[in-house]
Amino acid sequence: MVNLGLLGDISVGKTTLLRLFVSYINKQKLETLEGGRKCVIVKTDFSGEATLPREATEKKETKTIHPNRVIFRDETEKKAHTIFAPGGDKARAVVRMGIITISRIASQIIAVFALDRPIEKQFEFFNDVRFFPKKIYVCINKVDLVKGSKAQRDKKLQEAREKIQAFFEKRKIEIVDFFNTVGEHLEGMEDYNDNLAAMILKIITSH
Repeated sequence: MVNLGLLGDISVGKTTLLRLFVSYINKQKLETLEGGRKCVIVKTDFSGEATLPREATEKKETKTIHPNRVIFRDETEKKAHTIFAPGGDKARAVVRMGIITISRIASQIIAVFALDRPIEKQFEFFNDVRFFPKKIYVCINKVDLVKGSKAQRDKKLQEAREKIQAFFEKRKIEIVDFFNTVGEHLEGMEDYNDNLAAMILKIITSH
């Protein structure tokens, strides 16, 4: 059994990625990927989502207060795995407690970054996470929100990878692999959707 934690700053897309993974299992798309296998959802808990007051935002938005959770079963190995996604607003005591708890109990961590925002600012979240494994995975999300050509997007991705690599190297944490993702079903971005499922498959089958 693998306890997997998605950790990252506010609004990097952790909950959206988690919902996308659930969709892949429910639609049996997981089985069609390279190295894919049959999995079934055992339980989902997105009750940690709270809707922000209308006056606080121009549109209806949600914020994760308590960690969201998905339990799924790998029918090949006959093992159940859990994915946790706590909120990113560490200024809130209840959210910070969720982050601390998940960083302690998760056997594998995926550090999630949003490419459409300054990477350096997102490091502040990880500076306060004390309990970290020596090896992690990194997900660079929201690739679709980068404006410009494919070459410009690829350049920004490479620059982000180098900054993230340097940041975790200073903390003596090894990045096992990088995955570039999109949390929405968008035409022309299907491979980025598949990357999320491929990432989780790789983690659960190698541990």
